[in-house]
Formats: sequence, C-alpha cells, structure tokens
Amino acid sequence: MPQRAESFVVEEQPKPEPTLVDRWVEEQQQWQKTLLTYMDSLGKNEDFLVHLGNAMRGSLLAGKPYPRAEAAAVTAAETPADDRLDRILHALHQIEGQLTDLKLSVDEVKANARKRKDKKKHKDKGEDEADE
Repeated sequence: MPQRAESFVVEEQPKPEPTLVDRWVEEQQQWQKTLLTYMDSLGKNEDFLVHLGNAMRGSLLAGKPYPRAEAAAVTAAETPADDRLDRILHALHQIEGQLTDLKLSVDEVKANARKRKDKKKHKDKGEDEADE
C-alpha cells in the first residue's frame, strides 16, 4: 500500500494589536530616525552651514539677531564692510567695559581718600580737645 503523505496546516495566530504605549514608542523611534536623517542632511548642506556660521558670528560679535532672508541677498561687496563694522562694535563694547571698570576704580579711590580724611579730622579734633 502506498503511504500517504500527511500534510499539516499550521494556522498562524493573529498578532495581538500593539498597545497604545507600544505604538507611541514605535512612532517616537521613527520620529527620531527622521530627525536624525534631516539633521545629517543639514550638516552636509553648505548653504545651511554658511547661514549658521553667519548667525553665530553676528550674535557673538555684535549682539545682533540673525538677519532675515531679505538681508541674505546682500552683495558680497558689502560683506567686508559689515565685518569691519562688527569688529568696530566689538572694540567699542570692550572700551565701554574698560571705562566702566575705570570709573568704579576711581570712585573707590575717592571713597577711601574721604574715609582717611574724615578719620584724620576726627583724630585731630580729639587731640585738640585733649590740648584744651
């Protein structure tokens, strides 16, 4: 008698639906991957890096906000002048700080001189009263 091959049918168990937390975690991971891909592409984009560099230079040297898109159309001939103005403004801020420090030092010296003078007057008055 020929043998019959028995075939087994394996029924797949339906996967349980993921919980709300599981879906949230999966979506967050997908969002992180998307953001990382975008940030990597920005890091390789030369225009973006130029604008980022300009923003950092502008905010550090002059304390000015990053220029808007309209200002980005400025010609290259104006850039050296802007750079010189930024350096001048930075130097003026340094001088202003030094002047403020100098004023404080002079005020402190004046206050000490007054204290010594008052102390000397007070001491002299005490000697004059003792002499009488």
